[in-house]
Parts: sequence; structure tokens; C-alpha cells
Amino acid sequence: MQRLNVQKISFIWRALSALGISVIADALDLIEGPILSIPPIGDIPNAIITGLLFAITRNKRSAAINLIKFIPFIGDFIPTYTITTLMWIYTESNKKSKTLQYVKN
Repeated sequence: MQRLNVQKISFIWRALSALGISVIADALDLIEGPILSIPPIGDIPNAIITGLLFAITRNKRSAAINLIKFIPFIGDFIPTYTITTLMWIYTESNKKSKTLQYVKN
């Protein structure tokens, strides 16, 4: 029982930190769109943020979708980081609830 609480708290902190990073990164991407749309300059922060989000979430699907940010002009106006983080939170919370239902039965 104690282990489930620790895992739940760990997931909440991971989700909040990933969501915070995602929202800030997408907001900065929209604000600084013209500066970061130049491929060599804009790719460095995108690579760092994609790697950081993968380190937090450990989700390969989200990391693959985050690669949209490397497409010039298209990736600059879509809040990809926030969308993929919300997708990860949704799928992980469903996995957690199914596990808890299985443990209770």
C-alpha cells in the first residue's frame, strides 16, 4: 500500500514538471517564433527540450511526435510539447487506474 502512494506521488511530480516545461517551451516558441525559426538556432533548444522531456516521461511515442518541432515553420506554431505531455499524462493515468482496479479485486 505504501509503495502505491510513493509511485503516485512520483508520477504527480513527473507530470507537473513535464507539463510546466512543455507549456513554457511552447510559449517561448510562439513568442520568439521569428528568431527560433532559423534552423540551426532553433534546433538546439528543441533538441534540449525534447531530450529533457524524454528523460522525465520515458515515452518514445511522445519523443517521436516532438520531432515535429524540427520541421521549419510548421513545428513553430503547433504546441507540440504540451499536446504530447497531456497525451502521456492521460495514458499513464489510465494505466495507473487499471492497475489499481486489478489490485483491489
